[in-house]
Amino acid sequence: MLSNGINPLQRLVTIRRYDLMRIVQLSDKYHNDYQAFLLSIEQSLLYYSVPYKSFLEELLGCRSQYWLALEDNQIAGVLPLMEKDGPYGRVVNSLPYYGSNGGVLASSEMARNALCEKYNCLAQEQDVAAATLVTHPLMPLHEASVIYDLTDERIGQFTTLFSKGNAVNALLSRLDSSTRRNIRKAKKSGVKINVDNTAVDFLQAVHKENMVDIAGKAKSEIFFDLFPNYFQADEAFRIYTAEVEGKLVAALLIFYFNKTVEYFTPVTCKEYRNMQPMAGIIFEAMVDAAQRGFRKWNWGGTWLSQDGVYRFKRKWGAEDYRYPYYIKVNNSKLFSCSRENLLESYPDFYVVPFDHLRA
Repeated sequence: MLSNGINPLQRLVTIRRYDLMRIVQLSDKYHNDYQAFLLSIEQSLLYYSVPYKSFLEELLGCRSQYWLALEDNQIAGVLPLMEKDGPYGRVVNSLPYYGSNGGVLASSEMARNALCEKYNCLAQEQDVAAATLVTHPLMPLHEASVIYDLTDERIGQFTTLFSKGNAVNALLSRLDSSTRRNIRKAKKSGVKINVDNTAVDFLQAVHKENMVDIAGKAKSEIFFDLFPNYFQADEAFRIYTAEVEGKLVAALLIFYFNKTVEYFTPVTCKEYRNMQPMAGIIFEAMVDAAQRGFRKWNWGGTWLSQDGVYRFKRKWGAEDYRYPYYIKVNNSKLFSCSRENLLESYPDFYVVPFDHLRA
């Protein structure tokens, strides 16, 4: 026994395991193994998948670095990264685009530590202006694992879906009474729910109108043009629609991956909101997903200041999972930028928290 209490044989095994671990970049030859690894971890999300990687590369015009930890030539961990060049240097995100979750996903502590070390090296490269790790809500990293200067925080909200027994009653029992009333109101108002994966133009048009009404940032036209090219209808995505007397009045785009459904783009014609068509859509989509064997409905990240959005999701039986953004800033000139300048220089990438800007 060594003085530090470590058995010499144990130490030899640990050293040998490090010798057997390699960090390599994802390439075509690993795609099948990469997919199998993601599906082996129930908490893996859409954002880690190869189709989403390819989708973001074209949508954002950015480059990717997806790193794998190999133990005995088997994938034991993954780290997805995207990068964008700009006037202040390179910005690295895991991952960009509306808070897409990234960070390390690993099946062993050794793989997790090795990938965190890789990230720390990349985050400090000379031409990197800033790097942000958007962590996984269900599998957060310990803050000591990665290098950072600042943090930000979001609330991940997930509703558990039950596929055994009566999926309708199981879901209704978890909902707030006001949400149940809204579901009944949609039905009473004659709202008819369908799946129409061709309703992309309606989804895009009403999304733009809804964002204008709240002064929000709308997804670009290219988003709606591209996603059907990268994701298979019914298998990887669905568009649920609501009709009133034959007229489309609402729609919801959701994505499916592994055991989780992603609530992505809801739209409602404002003159029909009082009929609660979105409540009817969400309930129908949740029941369908539960019956298909999906375990969780991911509402996405919520800002701590978004009280109304937070309460809406809670009323659908959502449970909270707070998770941090770890931000490493190498170019202090970023803090002298305006919010508009950063958004223009690095569109759809997280750079620094806006409340730290001096401009």
